[in-house]
Amino acid sequence: MRNGAIIAVIALVLLAPAFPASENTQDVSVLITGFVPFDKWEVNPSQLIAEELNGEEIGNVHIIGMVLPVDFNESFEMVKKAMHTYEPSVVIALGLDGYSRFICIEKIGVNLKREEGWQLSRIEKDGPFLYFSSIPTGDITQEIRGAGIPARQSFFAGIYACNFILYRLMDYIHEQHLNISAGFIHVPPLSSQTPYGMELRTMVEAVRIAITESMKH
Repeated sequence: MRNGAIIAVIALVLLAPAFPASENTQDVSVLITGFVPFDKWEVNPSQLIAEELNGEEIGNVHIIGMVLPVDFNESFEMVKKAMHTYEPSVVIALGLDGYSRFICIEKIGVNLKREEGWQLSRIEKDGPFLYFSSIPTGDITQEIRGAGIPARQSFFAGIYACNFILYRLMDYIHEQHLNISAGFIHVPPLSSQTPYGMELRTMVEAVRIAITESMKH
């Protein structure tokens, strides 16, 4: 009897249908934005990175890359529309810092923008003075450095379009109570543009690392 029961149990185990693992493997999306060329820069590497990553898959993460105009309001309206269309878990905006040798992961967006003639005004009249990025800037910096790529955290994203998009992103996410992590990364010029520039493939890899680290949090 006992042997018969054991055989029956083994048969049930072997013949039982296999069920998928309970962990959630649903695809998620990440939105990556870059800017068009501006001032003396005929090529903006942030645009090239966004274009190269567009449509790429990292595990179950689908990347949407889009290119923004260097215009305060139009750029954010495009990002906002994309956020509602694709419902990304993470948004990372990219921009060019023409004087940097590093991948700079921005920590703070400030409520200031530069108007024509270097006049300063607030981005949001009644908004807080600053927002902190919600992507893990320290971990991202460490992992990018670990890959042999020059990187550092930055605590000032400027007072132009890059800072504007970071501040508006964080303000909108806060006001709308959205479950989205967001941040901004400045990239250096291309190695073909300046002696201290960086190869495009290196910058693309740095952004891939930033995406991977952001999805862990």
